[in-house]
Amino acid sequence: TIARLANLLLAASFMPTAALLPPRIVMAAPSSLRPPRLATLRRARVQMLSPSAGSLAAASMLPALLGFWKSEYGVSYAYGTATFLSGILVLPSATTRIATAHAACLALYGLRLNAFLLYRELSIARFREFRDKIEARALEKGGRLSRAPFIASCGLLYLGLAAPLMLTAPASAPPALAGALVCLMYAGWLTAAAGDAWKSVVKARKGEDALVTGGPFRHLRHPNFSGEMLLWGASAAAGAATAATNFGRSVLAACGWLSLSALGWAGISFVLAQAATSLEKRQAQKYAGTPGFTEWRRGAWPGITLPQKQWPAVGGSAGPHRMAGRWPPPSRAR
Repeated sequence: TIARLANLLLAASFMPTAALLPPRIVMAAPSSLRPPRLATLRRARVQMLSPSAGSLAAASMLPALLGFWKSEYGVSYAYGTATFLSGILVLPSATTRIATAHAACLALYGLRLNAFLLYRELSIARFREFRDKIEARALEKGGRLSRAPFIASCGLLYLGLAAPLMLTAPASAPPALAGALVCLMYAGWLTAAAGDAWKSVVKARKGEDALVTGGPFRHLRHPNFSGEMLLWGASAAAGAATAATNFGRSVLAACGWLSLSALGWAGISFVLAQAATSLEKRQAQKYAGTPGFTEWRRGAWPGITLPQKQWPAVGGSAGPHRMAGRWPPPSRAR
């Protein structure tokens, strides 16, 4: 009882002091001590995790140095590694589900491509022979340092392919169009993956010289190239659509990434179109007169190809073929 009475007297002695203080101090803590709002925390997190231009350039361009080891690796494993690292680097800073899906698609594409390239190199002797022939041809043209300009151009191309991520990742409200374009990216990813897988299974069963006309090849002559072109075109368009609706009057701030995106899209489109054109030429030479080849060509879309020249007849029975381009390295001619 005495202890309770002492506590009551002590509390009563502090009541006049509290009554004299301003209500703001008594009822609430100063604003500097209040917990920050969720939006502020989110912005701070994005700024902390957002990759710098230098880090993205390093992730995109350093893998191209593999070309100094093996010339073919600069356009195969370097391509997949740069794409994977770019997606992984940007993924933590994505502010929306659309941006997360965008970055994840690039990471998944690079991971799948490198896994496929490794499987093919380890299990198919023909591709190891191609790799060695390309390396021998490169060494005949000069030392390894003579590859520097080509390797630098590959690194710049890979940076251009990653540039759209820097437009979608920080955007707080990407348009619905960007979401639809990201869905098209995954459609392209699946098309390319299905083409590589189907072709690998058929050739493993029927031989490397077998003509593949089933599955995704029934309607697309080169589903891997067509799928990649869809993926990269949709990626660049998603970045542009997001920049146009989220940066307002400060679009100039994103012009650098927009320019790199356009450069990457144009570069990869040319490479894929050249590869498809070269493969058209090789197939016309190899399968001329093969039963079902002409019918398959009539019913399957070749994808986007380069303007072709009229070439003399090959094989005699198939008539003249329209051919152009050069045989691409093994990484492109799947």
